[in-house]
Amino acid sequence: MLSQRREWERAGARLAACLLWAFGATAAEYSIAPAPGARFQLEVHKTGLMPGKVHVFTFERYSGELHYDEAAPERSTVSFWVENSSLVCHDTWVDEKDKTKILRVAQEAMDSVRHPRMSFRSEKVARRPDGSFDATGPLTIRGIAKPVAIHVTVERSGGTLRLKGSAELRRKDYGVNPPSPVPFGLIGNKDEMPVQFDLRATPK
Repeated sequence: MLSQRREWERAGARLAACLLWAFGATAAEYSIAPAPGARFQLEVHKTGLMPGKVHVFTFERYSGELHYDEAAPERSTVSFWVENSSLVCHDTWVDEKDKTKILRVAQEAMDSVRHPRMSFRSEKVARRPDGSFDATGPLTIRGIAKPVAIHVTVERSGGTLRLKGSAELRRKDYGVNPPSPVPFGLIGNKDEMPVQFDLRATPK
């Protein structure tokens, strides 16, 4: 009876090891970095005398780490860092001189000298009915951490993962208040700042 019990225990241990291998085999570590076709974009929508106008910025330097479990995506985690000094203005409705001013004001509003990076760290990943995901966790800007929800889809192309998604930030949450060149609030910025991204994650 004792020997039979030991055989059962050994069989159970072997089965557990096989299950762990089967479910863990799909988990992998990835690095996120700038790549051809990739984009991380922030928009600031104007108000007052300039309705419909949008400042479009991209960040050219960023990095991230992704632990992606394809069998159980809810167990995946991501950390992401963006260099504030890599901000580029893509406005087509102003001249180059004004673009330079807009970029300077944006850098000052983000306090890029004292806070050179913004960061995000996921604490929870939830699957939506359509197969996309919501990654929630603290986003830190200007040294202020606030919880945000990021909607993301994951597409595989060979060994590379394509991460596409969006989020909406609020300027007031982070004290981002660029001054208006026009008095009495005749021209301002909406509180909501949409973020859109199309990133690439490659195996480490």
